[in-house]
Amino acid sequence: MKQTQFLCKMMENYGDIIMKKYIVLLCVILFGSIAFASDYNVYKLDNGQTVIVKQITSNPIVIIDTWIKTGSINENDKNTGVSHFLEHLFFKGTETHPTGDFDKILEAKGAVTNAATSKDFTHYYIKLPSKDFDLALTLHADMLLNPQIPSKEMEKERKVVLEEIAKDKNSPSDIVYDNLNELIFKVHPYKRQVIGTSKVIETITRDEILKYYKTHYAPENMITVIVGDVNPDEAVQKVKEAFICDARKVDKIHYKKEPPILSQRVKEETFDSNSAYMMIGYRGTNATAKDMYALDILSTILGEGRTSRFYKNIKEQKQLVTSISVSNLSMKDDGIFVVSTNFLPENKDKLKAEIFAEIEDIKKQGITQEELTTAKNITERDTHYARESVSNIASEMGYTVVLTGNPKDYDNYLKGIENVTADDVKRVANKYLGQNNCAISIVLPKNSQISAKKQEITQNKKHSAKLVKSAYNTKKYMLDNGATLLVNNHKNNDIIAIAIRAKGGEFLEKKIGSADLMASVMMKGTKKYSQIEFSQILEENGINISPSSGADYFSVNVLTTKQQLPLTLNLLNEVINNAKFDDYEIEKTKKTMLQAIKAKRDVPLSRALENYRTAIYEGSVYSNTSKILENNISKVQRNDIVDYYDTIFYPKNLVISVNGDVNEHDIINEMSEIFKGTNGKVFNYKDYANTIKSRTQPKVVRDEINDLQTSWVILGWQTDGNTNLKDFATLQVIDSFMGTGMSSRLFRHLREQMGLAYQIGTGFSPNVLKGAFTMYIGTNPATAQLSKDKMLKEMETLKREFVGEKELQNAKDQLIGHFVLALETNLDKASGLALYEATGRGFDFVEKYTNLIQSVTPSDIMEVANKYFNDNYVESIVDKVK
Repeated sequence: MKQTQFLCKMMENYGDIIMKKYIVLLCVILFGSIAFASDYNVYKLDNGQTVIVKQITSNPIVIIDTWIKTGSINENDKNTGVSHFLEHLFFKGTETHPTGDFDKILEAKGAVTNAATSKDFTHYYIKLPSKDFDLALTLHADMLLNPQIPSKEMEKERKVVLEEIAKDKNSPSDIVYDNLNELIFKVHPYKRQVIGTSKVIETITRDEILKYYKTHYAPENMITVIVGDVNPDEAVQKVKEAFICDARKVDKIHYKKEPPILSQRVKEETFDSNSAYMMIGYRGTNATAKDMYALDILSTILGEGRTSRFYKNIKEQKQLVTSISVSNLSMKDDGIFVVSTNFLPENKDKLKAEIFAEIEDIKKQGITQEELTTAKNITERDTHYARESVSNIASEMGYTVVLTGNPKDYDNYLKGIENVTADDVKRVANKYLGQNNCAISIVLPKNSQISAKKQEITQNKKHSAKLVKSAYNTKKYMLDNGATLLVNNHKNNDIIAIAIRAKGGEFLEKKIGSADLMASVMMKGTKKYSQIEFSQILEENGINISPSSGADYFSVNVLTTKQQLPLTLNLLNEVINNAKFDDYEIEKTKKTMLQAIKAKRDVPLSRALENYRTAIYEGSVYSNTSKILENNISKVQRNDIVDYYDTIFYPKNLVISVNGDVNEHDIINEMSEIFKGTNGKVFNYKDYANTIKSRTQPKVVRDEINDLQTSWVILGWQTDGNTNLKDFATLQVIDSFMGTGMSSRLFRHLREQMGLAYQIGTGFSPNVLKGAFTMYIGTNPATAQLSKDKMLKEMETLKREFVGEKELQNAKDQLIGHFVLALETNLDKASGLALYEATGRGFDFVEKYTNLIQSVTPSDIMEVANKYFNDNYVESIVDKVK
C-alpha cells in the first residue's frame, strides 16, 4: 500500500517532542489460528491479539511495533484529540515502572522509541539492537497494558499538547491541509483534526481518557509487528507471555457515510508567510477498494518524479510553482486524492486552470503505455527500496493490516499495481476527479496583491588498484587515478548503493552558490540526453542518482539494483562528465531556489535555525546558509558552475564507497574510467583552517512574528571539528545525556519538572575543521527568557559537577545503540564509510567508535564543558512582537 507524504500531517507524532517471511508451524492450542504468507508469519493469540513476525538476520536490529485500531475516527466533539493525548500519556509510567523509567532503560540501550496517532490508528514502536529484544518487549507490553496516567504528569502533558495545537496555527502548510480536510469531510468523523482542539484538551478529565482507553485498547484491537534479527517461534511465544490479558470483545462501530461533493468547495485565507499554498482534494477510495491501485498509478503519473505531467508542464515549462506533488491516501473508511502546491500568489488562477487542464486531458485522452510502465516502475522501485529497512517493513505491514484487516494485502500490493491498465487509469480519473466535485484550500501571504537509451562507458583500458586495507568486511583500494574506493561486498539483497564524497565541498567555490546550483542542475540534461530523456531512463529502471552540496564535501548518492548496475554506471558517467548546464535551466533553478528559501521562512523554527547557522561561523563556508545563498545566487553565472564542476571531481580528492553484490574487478575498472579528470589539485582541509574564525564575543540574533504561539530559543557554541576524536566523543556523550531523549537532563528538568518546553534538546554538529554544540527550546513566549536562563544554568552545572557513572554509561549505551541502527541499509553503510574516510577518520572508524565512546570519563566531560561552553555563544530567538 502506497504511503504518502500526507501521513506526516495525519499522524501526530510523540517523537516530535523529543526531536529526534519464513513459514513456521506452531501449535494451534498455544496460539490460535494461523495465517501464512510468503516470508513472514501471522499469528492470532487466544486473547484476540494479532502478531506478525518477519525474520531478517542481515543486521543485529529488531523493531517491535504495536498498532491499535483506533484513532480520531473513534472520537466525538466532546473528546476530540483524546487518542493523541492518550498516546502522550502512555510514556508516563506503570505500577512497576514509574515515570521516566521506560525512557531511561531503553535509551540506555540505544533504542529509538516513538509513537504516532492518525485518523485510523495509533501505534507505538521500539527499535533497538536485537540482543535487547526481551527487555524491550517486556517494557512495551507493560506500557500498553498497564498505563497509570498520574494526574501530575497528565497536567504537564496537557500543556505540551496545547503547545502543539498552538504551533500548528503558525504553519501555513498545516493550515492549508486542515482547511482542506474540513471542506472534504462534513459528516464523517474524519472531519476532526487528529490533534484535537484546545477547548477539549484544556478540560478533558483523567476518567474520560481512561474510559476511552478501556473501550478501544483491547487485545482484539492490537496488531504487534516484529521485524528483525529474531527467531519467529521464540518471538511469538514471548509476545504471548508478555501480553497477558483477557480477551475482550470490541463493538463494531458504524460511521456516518460522507455524502458526495456536488459542487466545488473553496476556502481561502491569508497568513503572514512568504509564499502561497494550495491543495486541491477529491474524494477517493478506502484501502480495500480495487480502484486504489489505479489511483496510486494516476497520482504517480500526475505528480511524482521529473517525468510526471505536473512537473514537466506546470513546474518546468510554465514555471507556475515552486513545488507540486500528488498523493492518493486510501484510509480505512474513505480516501482523499490531493494535489499539493507551493507557488507565488500571482500565479493562483493560472495554476488552478493548468492543474484542471492536465487532469481533463487524462480524462479525455487517457495515458500512454510509456507513462503507465514508468509509473509502475517507480512504485515498484520505491516499495522495493523501502522494504530494506525493518522500520519501513513494520510500518507498512501494520498500516496495511489496520486498514484492510488482511495481511495478504502487504504481499498483493505490487500485484495489484501490476494489473492496472491504461483504461483503468482513465476510468478512475473520470470517476473521481470531477472539477465540480473537489475542494480547494488556499493560503496566501498577507501582503499578497491577490486576496532507454543505454550508453556504454568506453573501457579500452584495464585499470589497476592497490589494496590498502581490509576491515569491517570492507576493502579499501587506491585506484590508478588516485581515488579511494571502498567495497563492502555481500549478498544480503540485490540493492546496490554507491556513495561518492568529493573533498573540498564549498571551500572550492569561487562564487557562493556555485555548488548548490551545480547539484540542482547537473541532472537536468547531458550531452547525450535531454532532461526528460534522462529522467525517463532513471524512473523506468528504478535508479536514483542524487547530488548534493555541503561545506566539507560534495556528495553523489546512487541507489540501484544488481540487474541495473551497468546502466546506472553509464548514467553516472553522463552526470559526472557530460552535464550540460543549460543557461535556461540555471535561471529557472535560481528562481525556484529563491522561492523555496522564502517559503521555508514561513516556519518559525526554520527562521531561528537559519539565523543561528548564519551567525555561528559568520563569514565562513560553515555559515553559508540560505540567507547567504539568497544574497549571492544571482551573481553566479554558468561559467562559475562549470569551473566548479570541472574541478570538484578531481580523483585524488574522491572517496567512492560501494555496498552490495558487485564484482570488485568491474567496479575498479568502471570507477577508474568514470573519474578520470585531470583538472584540480589535492585538497587539504588544514589549508583552510584560517578561514574559520573563533568567536570572541557573544552574539544575539532576534526575529519577531505577529501573533506567534511558540517562541524558539537557540543557543550555540563553537567547538573543534571531528578530527579531534577525544573531544568529538566527549561532546557526543554530553549531547546524549544533556538533550537527547526523554531521559535527558533538559527534558526532565525544563519540560517534565517545570513545564517550559514544547520541544527541547541539544545537538552536536561536527564539521571537519570546526563544529557547533547547540541547545534549543520551543516554549510559550511568556517563558522564553526563563527558558534561556535555565538552559544556561544546566551548562554551568555541567562545568562544576561530575557526571554520575550510571548517567554516563546510559548515555554511552544510547550512542552505541544509535550507531548500530544508523548502519542498517546498504546506503546507510556506503554513506557512513565514505563520510568517515573523506573526513580523515578512516572507514574503519565504524569499528573504533564503540571503544572511543566508552573511553570518555567524567573528567573528560568537565574539561570539555569548561573548554567550550563560555560566554561567547550565539543566541537566536524567534519571538512574538512586543
